[in-house]
Amino acid sequence: MKDRLMEKVFLAGVRVRERGRGPKRGLEELRRLADTAGGTIVGEAVFRIDRPNSVFYIGKGQAESLAQQAADAGAGTVIFDINLKPGQQRNLETALSLKVIDRTRLILDIFARSAHTQDGRDQVDLAQCQYLLPRLAGMWTHLERQQGGIGLRGPGEREIETDRRRIEKRISLLKKRLGDIKKRRGIQRSRRLKLNIPVIALCGYTNSGKTTLLNTLTKSSAVAKDRLFQTLQPMTRRARIFDRDVLFVDTVGFINDIPPQLINAFHSTLEEIEPASAVLIVLDGADPDIGLHRNVVEETLKQLKFDEIPRLYALNKCDKLYPDGRDAASASCPEDKLGEGYIEISALQKIGIEALKSGIYDILKK
Repeated sequence: MKDRLMEKVFLAGVRVRERGRGPKRGLEELRRLADTAGGTIVGEAVFRIDRPNSVFYIGKGQAESLAQQAADAGAGTVIFDINLKPGQQRNLETALSLKVIDRTRLILDIFARSAHTQDGRDQVDLAQCQYLLPRLAGMWTHLERQQGGIGLRGPGEREIETDRRRIEKRISLLKKRLGDIKKRRGIQRSRRLKLNIPVIALCGYTNSGKTTLLNTLTKSSAVAKDRLFQTLQPMTRRARIFDRDVLFVDTVGFINDIPPQLINAFHSTLEEIEPASAVLIVLDGADPDIGLHRNVVEETLKQLKFDEIPRLYALNKCDKLYPDGRDAASASCPEDKLGEGYIEISALQKIGIEALKSGIYDILKK
């Protein structure tokens, strides 16, 4: 059955001049996010500003231009690639007469689509409720006309039209449930530690190929798709690295400007990184924003206070870098972007895996 949420969306990029360059691929990541959320892109525009406007974030004239462009394209929703304050979002919805989605709300919606376990649904539900709470006043003017869609999906959907007290009560309930999850996972981690088997946590930017690498290293068959945020819940698999047993843990992918609500809600999931002997950071070697992605992963680990754990870097999808058929493992890393110390691999084509295993083995000996 066709996704009922293939709604027509108009993408709005914002570049603040004083903050320097944006991602090299412009709106490419926003396009992928919108597509993953089930949107049909009917148009896009990039607005350059000197500083954020307190009313619309973009300028008044730019908002008027956006309203005209979105209307001409037949869009029902405008998706921004930045985060908006509640007042800015309401003002834009009034000015555009359209539903307005910011980056956080879009990512929360994708997480809602990807949450297939009760634990995952509770975590997304909490993040959605925390996002909605300061936005209740006047936010749902168009709710009856919208009838669902991007940003109105998932466990939090039934709470949208409720009052503040009910949402606060739900937040309290979800925090209790997630506290129970945290205790349960803590017990599971303690049991694994008693086995005296080293743990390697796979971390990386979303869609960098972590799950495919997990399957290759452990000869398992976890679902791996070319889709943002395919993995939400941690997966642990056992493998033999030369003469040592090793546990590999696949974690949720990171993303630039990750919503703080998600960091908080998924903390029990991300705690799987804490007891790791080392962190294997997986990067998409074919992505022009690879330097940015590495910085996002490292900054997120620092935010979670996991930056002291030894780390190893795998430059994945390197088969895409060499269309002439050269072995990715024989070529040098793009040192101008990353520096030294990266092991080039293709998890899908199984290139460079033995070199990666040697790197893992060596870091476990230290």
